[in-house]
Amino acid sequence: MLGLLLLGVGARTETANADDLSGAYLGGNFGRARNNYDTGNIDGQISSAAAESGDSIDFTDRSIQKMSDAWWFDAGYFFTQYVGIDAAFLHIGDIKYVAVGTVTASGGNQSLSTWNEISSHGPALSLILRLPLSESFEADLRVGDYFGKSTWDNTLSFSSHSDYARQSNSDSSLLAGLGASYTFAGHWSLRLDYLRVNQTGDSNTTGKFSVNLATAGVSYTF
Repeated sequence: MLGLLLLGVGARTETANADDLSGAYLGGNFGRARNNYDTGNIDGQISSAAAESGDSIDFTDRSIQKMSDAWWFDAGYFFTQYVGIDAAFLHIGDIKYVAVGTVTASGGNQSLSTWNEISSHGPALSLILRLPLSESFEADLRVGDYFGKSTWDNTLSFSSHSDYARQSNSDSSLLAGLGASYTFAGHWSLRLDYLRVNQTGDSNTTGKFSVNLATAGVSYTF
């Protein structure tokens, strides 16, 4: 469907050269993200906190949502038709994790449920290498740094009460991606992009995880 849309746009608009588009641009993308989060990080922190009080926890059921919406907006500048720099702000998705179990304590057993959400967003700076493939199509490769703030929101609900806590951490991670775009109407481009953010988060708080993003977007070159 997207290929037909691109061909339709090209048939109705003036010819535009992708290799002519140097200079400044603005853009935005929206899509889906999938993470490889290990819930053992959360289970371990909750179990360790319980052990400090002399209690033990047995998790009996778990559910995790690893797919979520993701987006970014960016601005950049192509020094030549082949090389540019891109500054972006990314939201790379949310992870939702729910688990239930039993707490064994000196005063008896009680049920436990834990609700968790881990999110990550922040700025990124990338070098972009572009390869014009035809008058309107081009492919590109980007490599850069993502300085993401990862946040873990946790609610523990017991038989008698509930507790809420939040932890966050900001750290640099490698960002890499591949993209393709179709230029039309002189300055507009439709884009498809794949990005990978490698090992964002923190081992001692939110947990380390990588995210793969598949997005579509639009940009305008001035």
